[in-house]
Amino acid sequence: MTATADHEITTHRFIVHIMNKEQQGTATLIPCPAEKPVQQASRDLVNALTKRYSGRAGKGYGKFEDDRDSYPMGNIVDDYFVNATHSFFDTSIRMLNHLKARADDELMSTGGYVIIAHNEVNGNHYLMVAILTSAFGSTVQDFDIQESEYLDIAKLRVAGRIDLTGRQVGKERYISFLKGQNSVAGYFKKFLGCNDILIAKQETTKLRNALLEFATDREFEPEAREEFLNRAHEQLKNLNRSGETFDTQIFANELWPADPELLVAKLTNEELEFSDGFVPDGAVIRGLISFKGKSRHWSLKFERAALHDGSVQYDSEKDKLILTEIPDTLRDEIISELGEEDEQ
Repeated sequence: MTATADHEITTHRFIVHIMNKEQQGTATLIPCPAEKPVQQASRDLVNALTKRYSGRAGKGYGKFEDDRDSYPMGNIVDDYFVNATHSFFDTSIRMLNHLKARADDELMSTGGYVIIAHNEVNGNHYLMVAILTSAFGSTVQDFDIQESEYLDIAKLRVAGRIDLTGRQVGKERYISFLKGQNSVAGYFKKFLGCNDILIAKQETTKLRNALLEFATDREFEPEAREEFLNRAHEQLKNLNRSGETFDTQIFANELWPADPELLVAKLTNEELEFSDGFVPDGAVIRGLISFKGKSRHWSLKFERAALHDGSVQYDSEKDKLILTEIPDTLRDEIISELGEEDEQ
């Protein structure tokens, strides 16, 4: 078991196959002849892949398609993890053959080293599939510089993960994958058999709540918090009006240019299961802005969410605002003031 950041990772099974394919061409496979024991090097690779994958923006989330004839991955996974009728090695071969069929359907797809791993992260079992390419660097041996080939995790473009445990306990969306910016991601989604239909209102709600949490986590002063949320609202309102889809990295770069990766990390937290690629819902994003007003004797500001959770109520017949969840210090001051008036 290895501890990586906040994750406890155990690699149970690991295998590498090769799929050679150029754009416009047909894939040829070089399967690994047999499963090999998990070594420290393969553990390190899976840990690095998990860290890289978890931190990437632009993931899609979904579940297996119901049509198992056209999308057999659900059956392949069940035969391995649920029914235990197929070994990990046999499962990997079935996955590799299915991957080739999908890749051949997408002319622009390319091949590489097909990594398949069954690992456990914080007690949850996952099946991860990634296609890596190699790159060349330099190493020193006996004071001589020699060329060295390595798997280029930094350029991870095609990868997906199935939450085996989540699926067993009834999780609604248990598949994730890198969406990318082109049709290549589409063939890999089909390979995974993933139905990732997005409901804009649900995704916008996740985004709104994450932005509110981010502002709280950063411990902004009230003015800075309001400015941050107003800028977020303005960006999302522009997307809503133009019909453009939300992109996590672009949004973070514009909203939080000082350190966009902090915001990306918040929005890509896999517990959030947040997918970009949707047009923000106008009604939901209004929850980012505040109401404020004042009279001769008072001033008031509250977030729109307060109207929906009941902590601020409006009585239209009496034209009154009713505030609940009064802070203890304010309550004590009011009681003290009223008590002093009664004594006079």
